[in-house]
Amino acid sequence: MKKIILSLLVLSVNLHAFAVSGLTIPNSHQVDRHGNIFRGREPKQLVDELAHIGITDVILFKNQVKDEVNQELQDLRRLGIRGHHIPFRWKEYPSMEEACVQVVDALNIITAVKRVNGKVFFHCTAGEDRTGMLAGLYRMLEERLHPQAAFAYEMCGRGYGDGNANKPYTVTSAIQKELTPLFVALTAKVMSGEWQLGRISRNSCRGIRVQPTNLRCRR
Repeated sequence: MKKIILSLLVLSVNLHAFAVSGLTIPNSHQVDRHGNIFRGREPKQLVDELAHIGITDVILFKNQVKDEVNQELQDLRRLGIRGHHIPFRWKEYPSMEEACVQVVDALNIITAVKRVNGKVFFHCTAGEDRTGMLAGLYRMLEERLHPQAAFAYEMCGRGYGDGNANKPYTVTSAIQKELTPLFVALTAKVMSGEWQLGRISRNSCRGIRVQPTNLRCRR
C-alpha cells in the first residue's frame, strides 16, 4: 500500500516538472508551477542558453574546485545575469550549521527572485545531489510536497545519490553520510512549519542536530 501511495504521489508531482524549450543543459527542468525556477547541471559552454530563456539570476550552489566558478560568474556578467555564489560542498562540511545556513541563503534568494517575477536557475556540478536537495526542499515549501515524494521524484528521479546507478560508491557513500542526513533534518523544519517561504531565518540553523539515516534511492 505504501508503494502504491508513493507511486501516486510521484505521478502527481511529475506533471509540471518538464524539460525547457531552448535549454539543452543536462538534467535541467522547470521546478515550480509558474516558470520562474529552473535547475540543472553546471552550464559551462552552454551558459548563453540561460539568457535566451530569460534567466535573470543564477545560483552557483557549489564550492570552487579550479577556476570554474569565477569563469561562470564572468560569463553571467557578460550576459547581464546576476550570479550568486554559495560555496556549498558535497561532502566534508566545516559544520552542519554552516551547511544549513547556506541552504537557507539559497532558498531565500530563490524566493526573492520569484517575488519580483524574475527567473532563477540553480546548479551544483552534476546537477544531481546538492541541486536535487535544494529543489526537493523548495518544492516541499512551495507545494507542501511530502518528503517521500520530493525525495523519490525531484531527487532520486534526477540522479541523487545512488539514484544514478553509474555514480561511484565513493560518491554515493559520502552523500549518504552527510548530505542525506542534512536533508532529513531540514525536512523536519519544513514539516513543522518552522521554515516557510520568505521567512527562513539563518538563526534556525543554530544547534541543528543531524542523525544517520537509512533513507536512500535504491533498496
